[in-house]
Amino acid sequence: MGKITGLEDIRKVPPKVEKLYGAVRQLIQEGVDVTNVKVSSLTELAGIGKGTAYEYFDTKEEIVACAVVYHVAVMMEWLKERFRERNSFAESLDFMLQEIDMRNCRMQAFFWFVHMLTDNTEISRLIRQKMHSEEFAHYEPLDFFRRELEERRADGELQHDHPLDYQVYVLFSHLVTYMMAVYTEKSLHMGLEELRPLVYQGILRELCKKDG
Repeated sequence: MGKITGLEDIRKVPPKVEKLYGAVRQLIQEGVDVTNVKVSSLTELAGIGKGTAYEYFDTKEEIVACAVVYHVAVMMEWLKERFRERNSFAESLDFMLQEIDMRNCRMQAFFWFVHMLTDNTEISRLIRQKMHSEEFAHYEPLDFFRRELEERRADGELQHDHPLDYQVYVLFSHLVTYMMAVYTEKSLHMGLEELRPLVYQGILRELCKKDG
């Protein structure tokens, strides 16, 4: 295999590249600013040689950008499989909120990722470029939620009073708000056990068909 683009089939990524991606993910989850990390630090953490990294990538920025895009793709593929196991939108929503609760240790990584999508570093530019490519369209988070809501609308679970894209942003904004609440829990005057059902009911109230 030649140089890695970050847009390969996630099931065909070479094992050594997966280790390198894992090193990037670990550092991000630990709150490390990976824009200042050296390639040698990444390869040492991954347990591979520095020369191996350059067999697949030209720059550290490419390594980090490809790692981020890869992990987003893996997460979206996993989420798609979990959604297939749920029989209704309400069940899917409950699952998502549970996952946010259980994975609160990763919230710092999520907000770092949001930041990376809006700043002007070379890594951020590469991430945006890759995530806006045709090859990544299947994994794009908003497109995933759009497909999920479109299916639920067709099944008659969701309202048709508003455009689909509006409903996507309603769902996504509620979820991001809850992620922020989980991340800043110590600053809240109410516990997550009180907030979570309010978020859950709020989304259902805005998106689902009214009885009768």
